[in-house]
Amino acid sequence: MSSTIKRMEGQPTLFTARPTRLSLQQLNFGEDQQRAVTVNVWRNHALESIASLAQPYFAFGRWQVMFNFGDYDDSLMFAGREQADIELLWLDSSRYLANTDFASWREWLLTRLGVLRAATTAPIIVATWLQSDEQHQQMQALVDTLPDIYFADIGSVCAEAGVELLDMRIAVATGSPVSNAAQPLLARKLACHWFPAALSPPIKALALDLDNTLHKGILGEDGIQGVELTPQHKALQESVKALQQKGIFLALVSRNERVDVEDLFAQRDDFPLKWDDFAATEVSWGDKASAIARVAQALRIAPDAVLFVDDNIGELAAVTSQLPQVHAIHAHENAELTRRAVEFYPALWRWKITADDVKRNQDMKANALRESLMTEVTDHEEYLRNLQVTLVFNHSPQEHLSRLADLCKKTNQFNLAMRRFSLSELTERHQSENSCVACVQLKDRLSDSGIIAVIVAERHGDLLMIEELCISCRALGRQLEDTIVLWTIRSLPQFQTCEQVCFRVQHGPRNQPAVTWLAGHLQVAPDAVQEGLNGIPKYTLEQFTPVQSVQLIEE
Repeated sequence: MSSTIKRMEGQPTLFTARPTRLSLQQLNFGEDQQRAVTVNVWRNHALESIASLAQPYFAFGRWQVMFNFGDYDDSLMFAGREQADIELLWLDSSRYLANTDFASWREWLLTRLGVLRAATTAPIIVATWLQSDEQHQQMQALVDTLPDIYFADIGSVCAEAGVELLDMRIAVATGSPVSNAAQPLLARKLACHWFPAALSPPIKALALDLDNTLHKGILGEDGIQGVELTPQHKALQESVKALQQKGIFLALVSRNERVDVEDLFAQRDDFPLKWDDFAATEVSWGDKASAIARVAQALRIAPDAVLFVDDNIGELAAVTSQLPQVHAIHAHENAELTRRAVEFYPALWRWKITADDVKRNQDMKANALRESLMTEVTDHEEYLRNLQVTLVFNHSPQEHLSRLADLCKKTNQFNLAMRRFSLSELTERHQSENSCVACVQLKDRLSDSGIIAVIVAERHGDLLMIEELCISCRALGRQLEDTIVLWTIRSLPQFQTCEQVCFRVQHGPRNQPAVTWLAGHLQVAPDAVQEGLNGIPKYTLEQFTPVQSVQLIEE
């Protein structure tokens, strides 16, 4: 509990508009780190000062990060490379562009990135600054040609904050032209956005308190017109709504009378957030830990995918004490601090927003209609026919590999092996003759759920090993798991020459649904499913008949 309070008390320092070197150095969150991360740094200018300033942000996110600094090397030879979780290229572009044109440097950089990508499957981040929007677009196109490589635009971070990026007066003394004012901002961006977005399972939902969080005042005391939407609270609501439009679930968790809260959102036209923006609502006088657990269950996500925002530090401490996986932010009296804390909370920012991300909220709203329909019919086949369910199977999903890597990273409940394949690993297996990567898309008359399943299979002699099997929580509950998994495997080219199918299993804290599904086909109790390989005879899949009321399409 004391750890949570310390982290909440540090928020004003961490998330002020212009964090200072001295204030960051004075923060101490204790030894509460949960994840050790190693970073290889390939650079032609200094990063040490920024890495030092990033440490409080890493500690806030409960990371312990070790940097392996290489020598200054314009040639990027990657000498003495060791295994690491992230490969960071920290480049002063002006050192190159003083001697060559941008197109030539870009082509050379692509060659060096290809060498590094061949040596590691870890995410690669290229951090530098450029001279024009056109160069920015070309750099983005360059990193998109290789898997799991990201362009971190140092210049845009400073431009958005109104801070000068370069100060040539300090370059000789510090080993880098990056200004002192820019360094804390880049440290925060590095620790809160770039690294977590490359490595961490993303946060999928914001659970928001109401009084003195989304507005100033207490609804039960001040009334609907009495609570104040300050400019800062309005900006917070607008920021939260923007996240919702990018696919983040919003949940309202408030101690109030439900009818009063519904009337508030109905009558306050000045509120950017509307009642329908919330995918789940828990408005009662019960304890908030139980409410957040119900929110996670309703959204079909794990508690560690929820970020809870409340103005009461004691409430935050109580929730994280009962649900230690839940992330937490203190809603400050100054809502601008709250807005910035949400903006920079680790694992909420994304490198890229996909079409499937945007579909998530629409699909969740459609779930309520699906569940209502389920109560009206007793025959499951009739239920699926009414929904007009279609499954689209793709056994060569090259254009979808980025989405599949995202699905591997995000999925917790129906994730059998917990391998968390990266984009580069999926690309490697997609190109291998002995491996196959397949995906499944789900849609019905209510919504298009997008790609909801990924299967990675490898052939070893007469065995077909399912090395990764993930189904999004959005697809669960419709009794389609057998058709999604078994029909996909039956259609794999490698299936024709195998004698047995083996599923790789690793027990995780939340993947019981996947283990229970496999146990049914092994004809054993779920707790009897062993870690490692679990085999099913080939004829079991050959005799499988898919659900007749579902349309199956092969791409």
